[in-house]
Amino acid sequence: MRRARFFVPVIAALCALATSATTATAAPEPTAIPEVGFATPAKEAALQQQLAESKPVIATYNGREINLADGWQGAQACSEVPSGEVYCFDTAEEADQALADIAPAAARGTNSNVVSAKAGGEFGPMAYTDCYEGWVCLWEHSNYTGRRLQWSVSGTKQLGDWDFRDKASAGCVNRIQGGVLAYDARTGLPDPYMALGAGHCYKFSSASYPTGGTFNDKVDYIEM
Repeated sequence: MRRARFFVPVIAALCALATSATTATAAPEPTAIPEVGFATPAKEAALQQQLAESKPVIATYNGREINLADGWQGAQACSEVPSGEVYCFDTAEEADQALADIAPAAARGTNSNVVSAKAGGEFGPMAYTDCYEGWVCLWEHSNYTGRRLQWSVSGTKQLGDWDFRDKASAGCVNRIQGGVLAYDARTGLPDPYMALGAGHCYKFSSASYPTGGTFNDKVDYIEM
């Protein structure tokens, strides 16, 4: 287990995980700037215990099972639905269309006025609308394109298990309440984190890393 050499207080933004005063809508606010800080030794120890108990992520893709830690085998969108099952698809459009069949309760929580930005030929600043209400989404590229990974189930997610460690460049928290903490794992030092508030989207290339640089391609695990 990793041990921190010194104690660094966690800033008040840590509370974003439990609640948020921001109201989430079907189209979350783009390009917000997250607050950043360091995990305390006690918090980090608890998180590492949760990660140690994690299991391989087995997803259904084109009728077969794949271990996401070994790669997505060509898939471009993967979703963990409320049952805990994981499904991957060749395109983000296919993932959105399948949601109504795989997780109808989750689909009913979406706004019918929101359509896939990719399906409409929209990329860049508008692609964040692909993240439906009630979901947390990560993208491979900072303009909300590339591979998309999303969850509707709370918990601590080890991104290495999902083939997304050090590969996330943008994210959205399209929830009414309950933010996300995104961490960079460091051996022997406190783990830096971003506090991603409910109802906002973030370009990690614009998020300052506590010791310099940005959080682009640095997120190793998240707590949601």
